[in-house]
Amino acid sequence: MKILALLLSALVLAQTVNVVVILHNHQPWYIDLERGELVLPWVRMHAVGNYLKVPLLINQTGVSVAFTLSGSLIEQLNWYANGTYLDARFKISEKLARGEALTAEEKYSMLKVPGGFFDINWQNILYKNPRYTALLGIRNDAFNKCPPGDVTCVVSKFSDQDFVDLATLFNLMWIDPYIARQRPDIWALRNKTSFTRDDLAKVLQFHIELIKEVLPLYKRLAEQGRIELVPVPYSHPLMPLLADMGAVDDLRLHIQLSNGLFRRYLGASPLGVWPPEQAVNDEVLRLFAEEGYLWTVTDEDVLKMTMPGKSHFQLYYADYGGRRIYVFFRDKTLSDNIGFRYSSMSPQAALADFVNYLRRVPRGDCNVVVIALDGENPWENYPNFGDDFLLQFFGGLAQLEKNGTIKLWKPTDFVKACGDKAEPLPQREFQYYNLGVDISFYNSIRELPTRTVLGKIAEGSWSSGGSLAVWIGDPDENAWWMWLKKAREDVGAAKSWDVLFPLLVAEASDWPFWYGGDMGSPQTFDPVAKAALRAYYQRAGLEPPAYLYTTAYPAGIPREDKVAGQGHGSVKAQDATIYVNTTHVWVSGGRCGVVYISNPNVPRSPYVPRGAVFGLRGERLDIYADMALDTCNGTVYLADGGKFVAVGNNALLSLIGAKPGGKLYVEFNGFVYVLGIPETTTSARLVMSAEDPPGDDFGPGSYNYPKNPAFRPGVFDLLGMEVYDLGDKLRFVFRVRELGGNPWGGPAGFSLQFFHVYINRGRGTRNDTLGLRVALCRDAAWDAALLIGPGWSGGNRIVFADGSFIDDAISIRAGPNNTVVADVPKKYIGDFDPKWRLTVFLTSWDGYGPDNIRNFGVMADEWTVGGADPAAVLAGVAPRVFDLLAPAAEEQKKALSTYKVSRLPNGTYVGTPATVCTYVSPSRAETQTTTVVQTVVQYVTQQTTETVTRETTYTTTYISTTTTTLVEKVVDWGIAAIPVALMALITVAAIALALALAKRRPRQSI
Repeated sequence: MKILALLLSALVLAQTVNVVVILHNHQPWYIDLERGELVLPWVRMHAVGNYLKVPLLINQTGVSVAFTLSGSLIEQLNWYANGTYLDARFKISEKLARGEALTAEEKYSMLKVPGGFFDINWQNILYKNPRYTALLGIRNDAFNKCPPGDVTCVVSKFSDQDFVDLATLFNLMWIDPYIARQRPDIWALRNKTSFTRDDLAKVLQFHIELIKEVLPLYKRLAEQGRIELVPVPYSHPLMPLLADMGAVDDLRLHIQLSNGLFRRYLGASPLGVWPPEQAVNDEVLRLFAEEGYLWTVTDEDVLKMTMPGKSHFQLYYADYGGRRIYVFFRDKTLSDNIGFRYSSMSPQAALADFVNYLRRVPRGDCNVVVIALDGENPWENYPNFGDDFLLQFFGGLAQLEKNGTIKLWKPTDFVKACGDKAEPLPQREFQYYNLGVDISFYNSIRELPTRTVLGKIAEGSWSSGGSLAVWIGDPDENAWWMWLKKAREDVGAAKSWDVLFPLLVAEASDWPFWYGGDMGSPQTFDPVAKAALRAYYQRAGLEPPAYLYTTAYPAGIPREDKVAGQGHGSVKAQDATIYVNTTHVWVSGGRCGVVYISNPNVPRSPYVPRGAVFGLRGERLDIYADMALDTCNGTVYLADGGKFVAVGNNALLSLIGAKPGGKLYVEFNGFVYVLGIPETTTSARLVMSAEDPPGDDFGPGSYNYPKNPAFRPGVFDLLGMEVYDLGDKLRFVFRVRELGGNPWGGPAGFSLQFFHVYINRGRGTRNDTLGLRVALCRDAAWDAALLIGPGWSGGNRIVFADGSFIDDAISIRAGPNNTVVADVPKKYIGDFDPKWRLTVFLTSWDGYGPDNIRNFGVMADEWTVGGADPAAVLAGVAPRVFDLLAPAAEEQKKALSTYKVSRLPNGTYVGTPATVCTYVSPSRAETQTTTVVQTVVQYVTQQTTETVTRETTYTTTYISTTTTTLVEKVVDWGIAAIPVALMALITVAAIALALALAKRRPRQSI
C-alpha cells in the first residue's frame, strides 16, 4: 500500500474535487398489445448482464453511485419474472429447447441482421467464438446466393443443429462473463462448439433466475447505503413537450406510478428524480417540486441556454412557492467519455485522462462534477463486456478518494451538505414550443411555433446543444405528436387503468426518439407505437383512425423494408416501368393494375386528413396515396380524406402539388418505389472545382477505420468537390471513393460521412472548428460554416460566426457515383464570390458522439477510430478528421500534425490544436508554401531554460502568391529530454501498477 500511495501521489490535486455519478437504467416499452408479446429482448439481455454486474462490480470497489430505474423497465422485469409476457426470441428459443419444429418464417427471423440471433457485439463477442463466427459465415453466404426475400432458399442452408447452436450461443453469450462464472455449469458451456436442446433449456432457465434477482439486488444495496436509487417517470415521457401540449396531469400520473413501483418493489421513497432524456422546462421543475422531490439533474447545455457563462460545476435551485428543487447540471465531456470514448482505452489510460480533466475544474468546497450517463448500453462496447474497466476504473476512483484527490457523493447527500450554498435560478423569459396548435404542417424545428414563458430554466435536454431536436421538428416527429394530441382529445377523460395504460405507453419518449431517423430507423418501434394508440382508442370503445393502420411512418415516409427500388425519372416495377417528367406520371408495359402515388411534401395532419391508406379495392397501402392511376382503363383518381375521386386521364404532378426536383413514393402490386422527379432545365454554372488525392483518408497520417464492417474502405476518402450556381441556391457536390451504402437508414440516403465546410466570405472572424479539434489560420477564418451529414439532427446546419445557426435549410441527398449533393439557399450565405476561401473536412458521423462526430482514439475498435497520438488524446487535441481537401496527401499530414501538447508540473496535459491553413478558392488556385517559425521555450526540472526553434512548412492553396512568415512563441511546460507522449505512457503505467498492487475485495456472488 505504501507503493500504491507513492504512485498515486502524482495525481493528488491541490483541493479535493466533489464527484457525483449517476447511471441511468431504462428500457422502452417492447409490448405489442395486440400480439401479447415483447417484440425485442433487450430488457432480458441487459438483465442477465449489466443490470446485475454493474452494481455488483462497482460495489466491490467501495464507490458510492446512484442508479436510476424507469417505470417501464421495472414493469417489464416483473413481466418476465411472473411469466406475464415474454419476448419473441425467447419463445423461439423455447420451441427449439422443447424439440418443437420451427416454421420457415421463424427460422428466417433468427437470421436477420439486425433483428435476429446475430444481434450481439461482433468485434468483442461474436468473432471471438469460432462456432458463432462460422454460423455468421453460413448466414452471409446464404443471403448472398439466394434471391432477395427467398425464405425457403435461405433457411435450407442451415441444419436443425445449426439453429440449436445459434439460439444457444445468442442467449449464452449475452450473459455477462462475470455473471456466468457464478455458475460453473453455465460457464463451461462457453467452451462447447455444439449444443444440445438441454443446454439451451438450461441457459433460458438461468435467464429467468437472473431476472428475478435484479430488483432485490438494487433494494439490498440501497438498504445497505451503498447506492442511491432514483426513479424515472413511468413510461420515460419527454416531459417538456407533453407539458407544452397541456398534458400536465398525465405527467403527474407518470411520476406517481414510478414512485409507487419504488415503494412496492424497492422499499424506497426517493428524494431525487431523473427527467427522461434530461429534458426539462419550468413546468417540469415545478411539477417535481410539487411532488416533493429534493433534486433533479439535466445537462450543462441547458444551463448555457438558461444562464450563459455560468459554471455547471455548481449546484443551483428553483423555488416554487416555498418548495425548492435543486438542479445538478451534468458534465457532458466526462459523461460521454465513459459512455463512448473510454471503451477504446485501457482502464489506466482512462483514469489518467479522467484526472487530467479534473485538474481543470474550478475549486470550491461545494463545486461538483456530475457524471450522468446511460448505465446499461456502453459496456458491451468495452473489452470483456466492460468488466475489467468497471473494476479497475472505479477501483482507481476509490483509491483517489482515499488520497484526497476526489470525494464521491450520492446526490441527496451532496444536496444536504451544500444546499445552503446553491445558487438560485432567476426568473426570466424563455421560448418554449407551442403544441397547442397543429404542428404537422411544419417541416423543421426552426419553423415550429413557440410561446413566451416566464420561468426559471430553458427548455432543453442532453442533445444537440441542449435542444429537443431529437424528438421534435422532423415531419414524422411533428405528425406523431399531433397523433398523440388528437388521441387524447378524441378519447377524453378516461378513468380505468385498462384504457389509460396504452396511452401511457404511447406517451413514452422512445417513439419520437426514433421517428425522424436521428438515431437510426424507427422500423422496429413504429408498429409498437401505433399498436398502443390503436389500443387506446379500442379500449375506449372508439374506432382507431385509418392512419394508425398503415406501415408508413407518421409523415408518410415508407418503411425501409417496403421499398423495392428507386430511380430518377423512371423506375422498374416488376415487369412494368413507371416514368415521371417535370409534369406527368405514366406507366409503360407490364400487366395492368393500380399505381398509387404519394407526394412526400404533403403534410399528414390528423386534423386535416390528406391522402388514403387503403386502396381502391380496400387493400392496405404502405404509403399515403394522393393519386391513383388505374392502368387497366387509364383513369386517374385523387385521394383526400381517405376517398378516391376520378379526375380524368392525365396524371399531372400539379394535381398533388409535386414539383420538379422533388420525389414521389409509388406503390404497385404491393411494392413501393422511390421515384425522383427530374429538375427543370436551369443553368447550373460551375463556379469552383477542387481535387483531392485518393488514399489519404488517414488524417495526420496514422488513422485507421473502426472495425465494424459498415466502414468499408474509402468511405472517408474525399476525392474532390464542385460548387455550382443554380440561381437561388449553391450546389455543393462532394466526391468520395466509396459512399458505403446507407447501413443505418440516413434520411439523406447515406449514413457514414460528415462534411464540414468553413467559408471565409471576406469577413471571417472565427478560427475554431465545430468539434473537429483543429483550428484555422487567420486567412481561413470563417464567418459561415456548413455541416452536411446524413440528415439527422445536427447534420443539416448552417452556422454563423456569432454562434447562431439554421437547421434543415440545406437539401442533402446521396447522388450518383459515390457523391453527396447539398443545395444551400443563397438567402442564407449569399451569392458565390470568387474571393471566397473554403476549408473542407470529412469526418465520421456518429449521432451519439460529441458534436455528432465519432470518437478518435489510440486503438481502433468496432466503433472507434484508431491511430491517434496518445498524448494528443489526453490533451484533447487529436484531430477528428479523416480527410482534408488538399492537393497533396503530404500537405494534409503536415497540417493536421501541427498540434502541440505539453505536460504541466501538476501532471495536466494541455495542448493547442493543429492549425490548418489549407483552403480552396475558385480563382487561379495556386499552391503556396508558408513557413511558420515557432520559438518554443522549454522549462525543465532543473529550472534551466532553453529555447528551441522549430520550422513547420504549411502548403496553402489560395489565390495570393505572397509568402508569409509567422513567429509564434509557445510556452512548453515539459520535463527535460522526455517526450510528452512518453510522459503520458509513464503516467498510465504508474496507475496500472498501482491498481495491480491494490488489494481487491473477494468477488461477490449474486
